[in-house]
Amino acid sequence: MNVKLEYGTKEMDITVSEEKIMGLLTGPEIPAMSFDEVSAIIREGIKKHTPAGTENKKIVIITPDNTRLWARGDLYVPVILDTLKLIGVPEKNIKIVIALGTHSDQGSLLHASLVGDGTADRVEILNSANKDISRLTYKGKTVHGTELYITKEADETDHVIIFGGILHHIIAGFGGGRKYISTGIAGYDSIQQNHSLAMLSDGKPHPKVCQANLEGNPVHEDMASAAEVFLKNKTSTLVAVAANGNGEIFWAGTGDYKEQFLKGCDQVNRAGSVLVKELGDFAIISAGGYRKDGQLYQSTKALFNTYPALQEGAEILFFAECREGVGSEIFEKLLIQYKGNTGALGGQLLKHFNMDTYVAYRVIDILARYRVTLISSFSKDVTENLGFHYTERIDNYIKNLKGRGYIIPSAENILPIIEK
Repeated sequence: MNVKLEYGTKEMDITVSEEKIMGLLTGPEIPAMSFDEVSAIIREGIKKHTPAGTENKKIVIITPDNTRLWARGDLYVPVILDTLKLIGVPEKNIKIVIALGTHSDQGSLLHASLVGDGTADRVEILNSANKDISRLTYKGKTVHGTELYITKEADETDHVIIFGGILHHIIAGFGGGRKYISTGIAGYDSIQQNHSLAMLSDGKPHPKVCQANLEGNPVHEDMASAAEVFLKNKTSTLVAVAANGNGEIFWAGTGDYKEQFLKGCDQVNRAGSVLVKELGDFAIISAGGYRKDGQLYQSTKALFNTYPALQEGAEILFFAECREGVGSEIFEKLLIQYKGNTGALGGQLLKHFNMDTYVAYRVIDILARYRVTLISSFSKDVTENLGFHYTERIDNYIKNLKGRGYIIPSAENILPIIEK
């Protein structure tokens, strides 16, 4: 079988013997929605779900940063603004807060790609506070005891509109919805408290903290509680979108933030999950091309999605160009320092949790349990120093694979689930 795998902005052609392939995992063929179709859902939802009297109140629109460009805020945030204007809300009453979480500030040069060309001339655009304690407001404690600090400008409003994508997430189960509040516009320390719930007291990962799982997931429960605390005495609307296995928007919903979030989760599972009957001996995967494989840190989501479908010790051939490098100094340092030693790193996470360290912990664990060969722009020395295996002879590597396995052309978008 001949297969094309995206690699940066190019395609890599590979050939695998038919008898070795257990499945080509691409998810169901779900057609993308047009701009007009998505826009109509947003317009009707905003009109229907915006409370009476909102034209005289302050509104904040919470939007994702540049790690979620696929949600197309550049197209759909202007639709939200146009609809609010149509129902009588003055633009001077509206602010946009970019939900950074712990990511870097988004400069004004990025605003057009995040919220649309010309939007900065219509309304004020702010980054969330992150570590700027002067811009944080204390809102109380969550059910898990997280001390919730929220970006002040987002809190000083009457009506909250959350725009963004829903997708599988390594610790929250699903990203989107309540996650744009905690962690999106929360303070740095609040985010770390929330994320620390991903670890058990013995320094091992919580078994319920994984992709596609909300039930019994303390990280999700804490995020949901934080949203309740923040939105108390406020009205709110969620404008959500979801992408198919090709990264194209195929679903949109606008309305109650709890209801639309759960609907979106179901849609993500429908489009981005594939049932497999047995564990494979190998997997050949691509992160999905640029921008998904721009950095190694971002690309590792493909690994997290893949390994549950494999036998312990299986081979993974991982295509991720990483033209922008590793993507996190902390992540890079820890991959090198703690190769094969997740126990020591787990203890460090218990003392001081941060997401880069947690991702490093999980990747080191995968590299210890599976043989992962990385095809990237890194040299052999860099690749092996990071804990991956290296090959220049891809055809020979594939020819020598033992047993039977899976090919996943866009592994960041597809979650294999073992059929029970």
